Amino acid sequence: MNDKQIYSKNERAEKIVGFRGNKGRINGIIFDQPCELGYKCPVCNNQVYNEECGMYDEQLEWSEYEGFLWCSVCNKDYPSALCQPDINKAIEIYLTCIEEAKKIK
Repeated sequence: MNDKQIYSKNERAEKIVGFRGNKGRINGIIFDQPCELGYKCPVCNNQVYNEECGMYDEQLEWSEYEGFLWCSVCNKDYPSALCQPDINKAIEIYLTCIEEAKKIK
């Protein structure tokens, strides 16, 4: 996330889970976008893959906060487990996020 003026901020998320990677900046190459992994915004409830045009909806991005995704439409960071419609995957994602947050402390 480049411009701190245009992106949502969540000081509590920053305090509890911290920034992803290098203070929210992702170093390296990301191969899969959230939509390619089945994530979708829990508020917009967007269609992940549009078969008519053969494209993914890329409104979700990896958030600057560990364990969160950012929706460009809502301009809000959501816990990634809330963005996973597969409940079994959501549970595993939630537990992994808690595990990682405990390591930070």
